[in-house]
Amino acid sequence: MASSPVKVGLHVPAASTGQLPSGAQYIEFFKQAEALGYDSLWTEDRVFHDANFLESLTLLSWAAASTERIQLGTAVLLLTLRNAPALARQVSTMDHLSGGRLNLGISIGGRPNEYPGLGMRESSRVARLRENIAVLKQLLTGESVAYEGRFYQLDEAIVRPAVNRPGGVPMYMGGRVDAALRRAAELTDGWIGGPFSPAEDYRTSLATVHEYAKGFGRDPANMEAGKLIYVSVDDDKERALATLKPFIADYYGPRIDIAEHGVYGPPDEVAAQLRDFVDAGVNTFMLGVPALDIDHIERIAKEVVPRLSLDPGS
Repeated sequence: MASSPVKVGLHVPAASTGQLPSGAQYIEFFKQAEALGYDSLWTEDRVFHDANFLESLTLLSWAAASTERIQLGTAVLLLTLRNAPALARQVSTMDHLSGGRLNLGISIGGRPNEYPGLGMRESSRVARLRENIAVLKQLLTGESVAYEGRFYQLDEAIVRPAVNRPGGVPMYMGGRVDAALRRAAELTDGWIGGPFSPAEDYRTSLATVHEYAKGFGRDPANMEAGKLIYVSVDDDKERALATLKPFIADYYGPRIDIAEHGVYGPPDEVAAQLRDFVDAGVNTFMLGVPALDIDHIERIAKEVVPRLSLDPGS
C-alpha cells in the first residue's frame, strides 16, 4: 500500500441476517489485509441483535492469531455493559498473545434492552462507564489494586500479565454528544467519530474535543482522531450503493439512509470524499466494508489510499 497522510484500517463485517463467513474465510481476510498494508482491523460490539453477530473481542483474537503486525481494535466496545475485572483479564491475555497490538475504542452505548438483560440500570451508565475505565486502567498495570467504588470493591486484586506499553492499552471514546466529547478528552487517548456525520460536523466535534483536552491540561496533538465510515468502491456508483445497502440494513435496520451517509462510487470519488475527512482532522480511518471481499480491499489499498493526500494532484 502506498503511503498516505493517515492510517487506514478496516472495520470488519461481522453481522448478517444471512449466513456468516466461515472462520477460514475470516482468517484469509485478516491475512490479506495485513499483506496489503492496512494499519488496523476493528470490530463492533453488541449483546443482543436480530442478525447473526460475532462478538468483538473473540473475533479480534481470531485476527491476532492470523496476523503478526497489524493493529487490532474495537470500534467500539460497549464498556458500560462489561464487567471491568473480567474484561481486564481478557485484555491482558489478548494484549500478551497479540504482542501488544490491542486498542480499545469504547463507548457508553447499549440498546435499551441490553441494560436490564445484563442486570443493570440504564440510569447508572455514566457512573458505570467512569468506574469501568478507572478499574480497567488500574488492573492492567499488573499491580495489586485496592478500590472502593459504587460497582466494584477490590482488595489486593491482581491481573497479570501486565500490559507493558507506555500508557497501557490505548483507549478511544466513541460518541457524538457533547458529554461524550468531553469524556474523550478527559478519560481516554482520543476520539472516534461515528459513521453518519459529514466532514464539517467531524471538524467541529474534533475541535470541541481538543478544547476540552486543553482544559484538562492535555496536548491535543497526542490524541487519536478516528473515523468509522462505510465504503464501497465500484466504477458503477449505483452498483456500489447497492452493495452497501443490504449490509447496512442487516446491522442498523431501515432507519439509516446509506445513500446519504456512505462513501461509495469509483476510486477517485471515494478518495475525494475521504480527503474531506482528512482535511477535517482524521488521522485514523476505520473503513467499514460490506463483505470479506479480498478484491475489494485490494482495490481500496491500490486505488483509493494513494489518493488520500490533501493535495489531489500529488
